[in-house]
Amino acid sequence: KDVVKELEGLGWLPNVGEGWARVVYDQEAVDPSIADMEDLITEKNEHTFAKLHEQACAEGKDVYIDPKTGYSVFTEIAHKKRGKCCGSGCRHCPYNHINVKDKANKIQQPAFLYEGPEKSYDEQHLFASIPTIPPNSHIKVLFHSGGKDSFLTIRKLVKEKLQNEQDPFHLILLTTFDSSTRVIAHQEIPIETVLKQAQHLEIPLLAIPLNRCSGETYLSRIQSGLNAIQSRVPDISKLTLVFGDLHLDHIREWREKELGQYPLEYPLWKVSYDDLMDDLEKSKIRVVLSAATKDGVKEGTVFTRNFRNVVEALGMDGFGENGEFHSVAEVWAASRKEALGL
Repeated sequence: KDVVKELEGLGWLPNVGEGWARVVYDQEAVDPSIADMEDLITEKNEHTFAKLHEQACAEGKDVYIDPKTGYSVFTEIAHKKRGKCCGSGCRHCPYNHINVKDKANKIQQPAFLYEGPEKSYDEQHLFASIPTIPPNSHIKVLFHSGGKDSFLTIRKLVKEKLQNEQDPFHLILLTTFDSSTRVIAHQEIPIETVLKQAQHLEIPLLAIPLNRCSGETYLSRIQSGLNAIQSRVPDISKLTLVFGDLHLDHIREWREKELGQYPLEYPLWKVSYDDLMDDLEKSKIRVVLSAATKDGVKEGTVFTRNFRNVVEALGMDGFGENGEFHSVAEVWAASRKEALGL
């Protein structure tokens, strides 16, 4: 408030409403436990395109007018009348963009960017491709950011699968990204990079675009993604959500509250940083900082044991768990077998 008053007192600022407007931030309207893009994509008004689309469908209409551009947009009803995906990456495609060629750059709805290896499922591939997952399977869905923690979670899940024959689960990676920039929030990793990771590791990848102007919530988009999985995999016996969280209690509490209708797993929870560092070095991959928010750390720095010691000496979390930095796991720097610990 003081800053605004000072600016207004300078005399050159246009009158309110002429190029700028005062915005009052409603602290009670947002859950303070998670300050992330995922909680900011909702607009609370009746003119977001999600609301207009819902209304148009309720009235049986084939199109509605986009509030931002003024263009006519086909509704889900119109697409269903066509009977198949046209391959254009339409906003309300009900077919999971099955015929879109360049999915990483075009999808507007949750869709598989990579379905897994084309070869038939066997022990060598560890996790089945989407078309070959048998009925009544246990599916684990890892919320995958493309960073080191997600990668280490994959290695942990691989160990679990190899050691526990009683639970032959199948793994699917799930990644959310900004629909406009095609980049993962905060990680600053292009969705194409995560696709490259999935292809190298031969693990199916479901991507969920998030649109700040849609009026949809993060949780509704996640549910749409899980619905997309269930539409492709027959008769799932159990659907477990997996997270690479290390030790932040408030993050876990939020997940338990909002996603507790599903079984939740945290394979790296409270695992010592020394053990995590040992496992990362065994993988032979390269981890590079993709974003940094604190002095003393720079984007492009290679994450090593020495780097961890340096940032801890500066008073930061050694794995950047408090948002000091984010990373990208360059899994292609090692063979698939080395990366996965096979």
